[in-house]
Amino acid sequence: MPDDATAAQRQLESIAALERGDLPLAARDRIEEMRQPGAAWTSDLSVAELSAIRHAGFEAVGMVMGSSVYRIAAQWGYSNVFGNAGFTTVGQGAFGGGAVPARVGFLQRYPCPHGYGMGTDHRWGFNWEHTTYEDGLVAARDAALARIIEEARDLGAHGVVGVRLIRRHLEGVGSSLEFTVIGTAIRRTGGPLLARPFMSHLDGVAFSKLLHGGYVPVALVVGIGAVEIDPGCGTEWLLRSWNNVRIDQVSDGIEAARLLGIQRLEEEIEAVDADGAVGVDIDFVNHAVGTGALLSELVCVGTAVRRYAKDPLDEVPLPIMRLS
Repeated sequence: MPDDATAAQRQLESIAALERGDLPLAARDRIEEMRQPGAAWTSDLSVAELSAIRHAGFEAVGMVMGSSVYRIAAQWGYSNVFGNAGFTTVGQGAFGGGAVPARVGFLQRYPCPHGYGMGTDHRWGFNWEHTTYEDGLVAARDAALARIIEEARDLGAHGVVGVRLIRRHLEGVGSSLEFTVIGTAIRRTGGPLLARPFMSHLDGVAFSKLLHGGYVPVALVVGIGAVEIDPGCGTEWLLRSWNNVRIDQVSDGIEAARLLGIQRLEEEIEAVDADGAVGVDIDFVNHAVGTGALLSELVCVGTAVRRYAKDPLDEVPLPIMRLS
């Protein structure tokens, strides 16, 4: 077991490797062990998935993972005090820091219905895109994906299937965020290595059906939309109503988050030159932030695919008849 000095040195070397875009030493050691002749491999595939992958001409080479923890910067956005200027706090050193303009995003205003718009009882409402939060999620995801791709490449894999995305807030919605991706690396024996292994959140059975349907996975695509809803006095009055009534500001904010997430997903599909995305999963969460404010967050994940065959491939004859 390494002593404290050796452990500290390995930690420093791992940090330096991460800063260069490489894997930490522990991950390197694990990959090296898996590459040894006769080494056992692991996977989270079921028996049916493993059989389906073999049926498609691939073999499992091992489980791979990528993880990153990000600190999400603070962002003060639209209000009747600061007007239209959104700012992000950027820390510099232990005590330094500054405010820089945030990326301009979606904004919708809801005027005070009383015609005043001033004071605690009469104020405007704002729905505005939390661009800093979105950018932090994308950066955390990109770092995690880069590491799982690096592990798959080191194993000589052609891709990763059954990718699961795990994200959790460590200290609340506006603080530290952990983003982890886990999957099983697969390889086609004799096939040339790819410059960038593909990522797919489809399970092994769905992956095999995709190939036999004439499509290949290209990349894992993610669309993220986050809109903060700062209610004005009109919205607060509706929330206290005794009648059935549509809350326009809240409804519009949720709809805006949905449209932003789908738009970003479509942009990522186009960026990887894919024909479309399959198996899209949507995760929608509302976070309470501040006094009465709400952050609507939508994350949609899919596998971008590209068509390679005009017609589906012929199925190999089986000695039994499928019942499902």
